[in-house]
Amino acid sequence: MNTFRIKDLHQVHLLSDPLKLRLLQAFAEGAKTTKQAAVEIGASVTRLYRHVDALQAAGLLEIVDEKQKRGTVERTFRAVADRFEADATLFLGGPDDDVGSSIRDLLRAGEDDIMKAIIGAAENGRQDPIVMRLRGEAMPARIAALRQSLAAWIESAQDGGESDAGPTEQFGALIAFYVIGKES
Repeated sequence: MNTFRIKDLHQVHLLSDPLKLRLLQAFAEGAKTTKQAAVEIGASVTRLYRHVDALQAAGLLEIVDEKQKRGTVERTFRAVADRFEADATLFLGGPDDDVGSSIRDLLRAGEDDIMKAIIGAAENGRQDPIVMRLRGEAMPARIAALRQSLAAWIESAQDGGESDAGPTEQFGALIAFYVIGKES
């Protein structure tokens, strides 16, 4: 599994859009055309072209093939990695700058997904989402172990190796694991 470290606020802004994030996930699963990605995520191909162009211009997608097809060029894209992590230095600013705005955008996008999941679970008899805020206290070694376990879970969740076993469903997670420090 290769990881791309996001060091650009523009990339963070792009990925705070749920549609662009779903697109990037589709391209991270393998090389495909915009039309193939549209079918996979259930969206109109004409709606996706500008989103794909934005992801490619930001360096998150790369062109792996181009074919001349009926007077146009059909491009096949893939994500530059199959895992994306924001560099911690992006978030060193204050709550009123671009960094704070990016974090709020990311949280709002997650909030929308979570609310849809809660409503969908109630309407469709699905498993209830787990939604919680947790604060705890532990020794630094325990915090490091928890972080390592969470990183392993994230890698396992992104694996997607069960697709051949039968029908699948999409799931989401909004994760922030951080050390708060001593409160004064």
